[in-house]
Amino acid sequence: MILRIRVILNVEEDVLRDIEIDESLSMMEFHKAISSFFGFDSSEPSTFFKSNNKWEREDEIKIFKLDENDQVYPDSSVSEFIKSKGDKLIYIYDFLNYWTFFIDVNETVEKAKDREYPFCLLSVGKVPEESPTNIFLDNPDIDIDSNSDLS
Repeated sequence: MILRIRVILNVEEDVLRDIEIDESLSMMEFHKAISSFFGFDSSEPSTFFKSNNKWEREDEIKIFKLDENDQVYPDSSVSEFIKSKGDKLIYIYDFLNYWTFFIDVNETVEKAKDREYPFCLLSVGKVPEESPTNIFLDNPDIDIDSNSDLS
């Protein structure tokens, strides 16, 4: 099955990508696909969080081992965490610059025989030169150090 996903970069101007991925894609491959669709090289440590409908961070899905006690999921398939319309994740790329993305499954479709996945259906907006860290710092209602409402 193919997941059609909208990935929105948390910046002031609209920057988003509608992508299609095979649900069997590993979380590490998903990280690489998202980062490449937004022009990053995927070399920075990153993580995912499960999210509810209010975009509140829930369980972390680590793909990089930063501590010897970390449980990581780089080889787990995307379908272990998202698989149907309305499922959401938050993706943090580069812990120093804190690029934040909201991932929302729009629908599931059958695999197209003439298409290679992952595939970008729609690209809107340009990624800013500098990271949007100031969005969090300028908003006292958002606490980036705990599970918080990122909307």
